[in-house]
Amino acid sequence: MITIQVRKRELAGHLVRMSDNRAVKKVFLGKTEGRRKAARPEFRWFDCIENELKSMSVKTWRNKSEDRHAWDVDVEETLVKT
Repeated sequence: MITIQVRKRELAGHLVRMSDNRAVKKVFLGKTEGRRKAARPEFRWFDCIENELKSMSVKTWRNKSEDRHAWDVDVEETLVKT
């Protein structure tokens, strides 16, 4: 479980550092069109990552992830904390 959380954070940092015209980034950051079933919340993958990081008191993670070295240190610290 811990390895999955670390890998998700590494991927989130990678996606934030990608250029805006990449299709992968557009898919992950984009909002879905249409309607979902009544019981389904409208969470995106990035929303779940943000909620996890907020619960761990990590703020401004998108700005931190722009600096690859600082983000790697933060990811490693979260691994040690858990």
